[in-house]
Amino acid sequence: MELSNFLPYQLSVLSNKISRGIAKYYREQHGITIPEWRVLAILSDKNHQTAKELTAYSQMDKVKISRTMKILEGKGLISERTCKQDARARRYNLTINGRELINEVKPKALAFETKLLASLSKDEITIFKKYIKILNQQAETITQEK
Repeated sequence: MELSNFLPYQLSVLSNKISRGIAKYYREQHGITIPEWRVLAILSDKNHQTAKELTAYSQMDKVKISRTMKILEGKGLISERTCKQDARARRYNLTINGRELINEVKPKALAFETKLLASLSKDEITIFKKYIKILNQQAETITQEK
């Protein structure tokens, strides 16, 4: 097997290149990391999330989510409240500062995406996104097999 032709490797390399490129911008312009950006973006769309829900949405492990939540809370970008249904769980929300930051960053993230996809036609983008969805579903099925 030639590693450079192995699809999981190719996808990992592509993901790392994209993450490094966009992470540089987030870090330099806003002082946040990719995990912090992901959590802020999720909370901007789905407020009142628990760490368990954020782990599922972000596909980050529990330890990374826990660290990220502490950092974001320390920066005053999120707040936490005890969950009414389970006193052991916490629900997280964006603060006013967190909402302002994510509202500033989102358009720039979309501009990055536009540049990234500029070499593809609209039809190719549609097909590419369809295949990503199919591969995500298949990966989920495979990883749940016993």
